[in-house]
Amino acid sequence: MNRKIRIALSSFVVLSIISLAVLVFIYYRAGKGPKTSFEQDERVQVKIEKIRYSGTKAGRVEWELEADSARRSKDEDLTVLENVKVTFFAKDGTSYVLTSKEGRFREEAGEIIASGDVVVESSGEGYTIKTESLTYLVNDRKITTEERVEMTSAGIDLEGTGLVALVDRESFRLLRKVRAVFRGRAV
Repeated sequence: MNRKIRIALSSFVVLSIISLAVLVFIYYRAGKGPKTSFEQDERVQVKIEKIRYSGTKAGRVEWELEADSARRSKDEDLTVLENVKVTFFAKDGTSYVLTSKEGRFREEAGEIIASGDVVVESSGEGYTIKTESLTYLVNDRKITTEERVEMTSAGIDLEGTGLVALVDRESFRLLRKVRAVFRGRAV
């Protein structure tokens, strides 16, 4: 009797597993299972979501880059970024935060190019720079653009075309067609 129960239970388990396997096969064969689609771009080597990258020199963080996504090219030294935030740190610790819709990072050239609603905000001086695109040269620690630039602070509004800003010297120069409006006691 004991033997008959074991055989019956074993047969039941085996038939259950086979039935389950057949049902799963039919379900996936009918196309009701989860569908996965991979589109492969042969030019993209790596795609990363939520990236954070930093540059250091002599043990000190000079800049930090964050983005919602990054695609690294196979063929060239180019990383394309979306929704970019770059924080630059001056030698005295003052930070400057750049945000933009898009960015391009060329590591070998030491170049970060930001484009699309670019805003740079200073933590110490309390000013904001707005432009359509700009380039940060990592080795020179210099920000440049040939685009139209708007700069605002508590006492002055500046507009001009072209900008050169030296992060470590905490200085900037508008290059052409400069217009300034002073407010309050700034005059």
